[in-house]
Amino acid sequence: MHAQDNPWLMVKNSGQPALMRLICFSCAGADPATSLAWADDLDDHIELVSVCLPGHGPRTHEAALDDWPTLLEQTFAQLKPLLAEPHALFGHCLGGSIAYEIAKRATRAFPGQTHRLFIAGCRSPDSRPRPPLLHQLPRPALFEALQALNAVTAQQCADLHFTLALEPMLRCDLTLAESWSDTAGHSLDVPLTALYGSDDPLDPLADMLRWGQFTQREFELIELRGDHFFVHSQRQRLLHIFNTHLGLLSA
Repeated sequence: MHAQDNPWLMVKNSGQPALMRLICFSCAGADPATSLAWADDLDDHIELVSVCLPGHGPRTHEAALDDWPTLLEQTFAQLKPLLAEPHALFGHCLGGSIAYEIAKRATRAFPGQTHRLFIAGCRSPDSRPRPPLLHQLPRPALFEALQALNAVTAQQCADLHFTLALEPMLRCDLTLAESWSDTAGHSLDVPLTALYGSDDPLDPLADMLRWGQFTQREFELIELRGDHFFVHSQRQRLLHIFNTHLGLLSA
């Protein structure tokens, strides 16, 4: 469901008073509605908010945002009322980059309200994307690479209607993900949990290690079994981590 008819925010909760919000940013090309199912296994006091960017999910009729300044300015403006209250941020892949950038802005605008940043399958801000750069590949090679990553199925790759419909938004997302960098270091005053897949060829351990240099607070690095999409295959473990860190005693 959308929050107060706001197309940017998809919200699901237990119906109990929300003492903490978990604000989620999806992987490149993903439907943000997918993460709403996680709410069923979160503790009752945690409200789940999935951010739906233009061009994604039910907003496919809109043009996807393809530059960082516009994306961050518009996203932060939509999230301000939520960021002024206790929350945590989670992002997978491109979503990890967005979550980190929003965390920087949130901690300046609303000190003490960001309780934790969860980053999954997203290279550290000072590391470079691994070649080949996906956003530069022609369509057949791009979807072959995505199939190898288990991002799409062989049947989807063979469906020209599917690939033509997905390609513009996907290229925007991949361009953002592969052009992003930040060399500032120690820029966050927020506890940071970084999660990576044991068999992830896109964002392996070597590219996740330096996340600890981007927070002044405690840092933990957690391996979960799986490839780049371990957030789905290891759903229960992931949600246990959320519940543990955002539990009533921790909040």
